[in-house]
Amino acid sequence: MSIRISSNNRKQSYTSFIFCPNGHKNVSGLDDCATCDMPLIDFQQELKSIIDMFENQNLKETKKIINLGIGLYGSQTIFNLSTNIYQPSSNYLVLGSSKSDLELFSNIKTDVESNNGIFTFDLNTSNEINLWSNIESSLSENKQLDDYIRRVGINENIKDQTVILTGLLGEPLVSAITPYVLRKIQSINQGTSRIIFSALPSTNDTDQIQFNAYCGLSRIIKSQKASGDILVVLQGNALEKMVGIDRSGQTLNSEVLVPRMLNLISEHGTTINNLSRIAKSLKVLAFSPVYVYGRSYEIYDNIKNILDDAAYFPLSPFEFESIILSIAIIRVPENVLQNISSKRIEDDYNSWNRKRFPVLKESLLHIVPVRESSDRIDVLLLLGGAKLENIIKPLQNGYDRFKSYIQDMELWDEFNITEDDLKKLENTVVIYDKNLNKLLRTHR
Repeated sequence: MSIRISSNNRKQSYTSFIFCPNGHKNVSGLDDCATCDMPLIDFQQELKSIIDMFENQNLKETKKIINLGIGLYGSQTIFNLSTNIYQPSSNYLVLGSSKSDLELFSNIKTDVESNNGIFTFDLNTSNEINLWSNIESSLSENKQLDDYIRRVGINENIKDQTVILTGLLGEPLVSAITPYVLRKIQSINQGTSRIIFSALPSTNDTDQIQFNAYCGLSRIIKSQKASGDILVVLQGNALEKMVGIDRSGQTLNSEVLVPRMLNLISEHGTTINNLSRIAKSLKVLAFSPVYVYGRSYEIYDNIKNILDDAAYFPLSPFEFESIILSIAIIRVPENVLQNISSKRIEDDYNSWNRKRFPVLKESLLHIVPVRESSDRIDVLLLLGGAKLENIIKPLQNGYDRFKSYIQDMELWDEFNITEDDLKKLENTVVIYDKNLNKLLRTHR
């Protein structure tokens, strides 16, 4: 099903009209009321969409996994996921800051949108706004956004529902709105597992972008530390270097590989729900991802060698001595499984965990058999216990420089932020790592 916000059409038919919530009469086809600028809703079309939703025979199945893309990076990743890697078990909501953001993806076919349940919503925030703090003040109550969060399928009557939010924290929209969306999801369905699949900017990006990312990461930790949500962080510098080789020998970059990582997470909701519960019990929020694509089992000889190779190229830094929770999703051709068995893979994985992670408390393994004639194996590791100090280190200098700029120019009011706000965000990072260190000492 697709519900899209159409662009203004000046060549309208004047045979029908639509009323805004304040009762002003408007020509059909407009997006906003010509009198008061309130959003216009075609109730007949809305009713038809709701009826179509309930006529969908796979309604319960398609709403177990919800993927939310926020901002440009998140939108692009979700569209790549939904169109190039077909997932009948997921619904999608894409949140953009403007119509122009969403129109960047206008080449998506209508029938694909309908099959995959893509919803798009324009938050109508100015592209000139460059700090999360300016956007946040306008998001206190957004009834339309609340409606779309419900409409995409988040429902209190659905058990073991998983919502995955994807975005680049350097974008001010993502840093501003992610905590709000997380809280709204929790208010609708308290049993929902929420995973923030976030990318950080690279050190080549501007200080402003790095400042947004630092604040965004801290705000997510600060607002969600009690609920046990999972924060998977991908560093920008690592994404720029990310390379994989396809089965055909083609070189793949992060634009292809990140959606494939997201596919492994969102296709196996049961595993992720289990991870979420364990993470909550252990009070671990930040995870470092490790992903290897297309490793030859024949060349590496066993899973332990593949895991060793992968661990040297994490998408966020981690210390082996601090990891207390490990999850692996391994995609294995059926012909390889026939030769080595799932039990062999499980034994190798457990043996590798014991060797590499001295304070490990829990681990999960999910093997995904695939019909393939090759011996190529994909492995996604999510390692809980990564320290924020290490994850956030590439952003620290940019954050400090932009903070000094705000101080020197006395721009606190212009950016709608205070020095006390920033001190609290900085303390959140410090306190999280202190608590993690205490947790590690109890597990030694």
